[in-house]
Amino acid sequence: MLAVSAKESGAWLHALPAACLGNLLNDDALRISVGVRLGAPLCEAHTCRSSAQVDIYGRHGLSCKYSAGRHSRHSSLNESIKRVLVSCQIPTILEPNGILRDNSVKRPDGITQIPWKEGKALVWDVTCVDALCQTYVAGCSDKARYAAERAEGLKVVKYTNLEGRYFFSPVGFKVYGTFRPAARDLLYKIGKKMRERTGEKRSSEFLRQRVSIDTQRDNSACVLSTFPHARDLEEVYFVLDI
Repeated sequence: MLAVSAKESGAWLHALPAACLGNLLNDDALRISVGVRLGAPLCEAHTCRSSAQVDIYGRHGLSCKYSAGRHSRHSSLNESIKRVLVSCQIPTILEPNGILRDNSVKRPDGITQIPWKEGKALVWDVTCVDALCQTYVAGCSDKARYAAERAEGLKVVKYTNLEGRYFFSPVGFKVYGTFRPAARDLLYKIGKKMRERTGEKRSSEFLRQRVSIDTQRDNSACVLSTFPHARDLEEVYFVLDI
């Protein structure tokens, strides 16, 4: 309830549902998104491909490590950030090599090729966490953005070697659509640059809506991915016709 009460969690509800803008959710994605937001039953209880038990609310898929939707959601969010930066004439590279000096295989999600702030290039790393997984349940019961804040804190520690050479911004989201302050600040600044470039005063709002749409679209893929391949979908699954 704390998460869905946050203003930004409902940004996708204000987006113009136009296919030409990439903002149109298909029927299943819309029903699942509304069902998750309302806490309505989404499916019959069943066993996930990971052998975990999935209840009637279907939320296990939002954090299941075998869920293809998690990877799709991560890629979609990064692509949206990249596209909007490029539209501001700020060239970027996703998953850049060679910027870390500790001989590790970890890579941030993206980097700008020109300075972003204080003469330093922007480096960002996106994370989208499920507040209902066991790791975050206790903290999220008291604070709406606890999960995103913790995830962003871990990102800062992970990329501490970038300090001084780059301007690093962890971009933390929750599957319910809430943003961490660092993510909100970055999206606002990108939206401001878009406004200066295009003259559209609602650029920041449109960007938040697009990111929110990306999250909701791939949340539905996460829920659907918990079903086994061996059975027909209609045998185990139904979505409330909300």
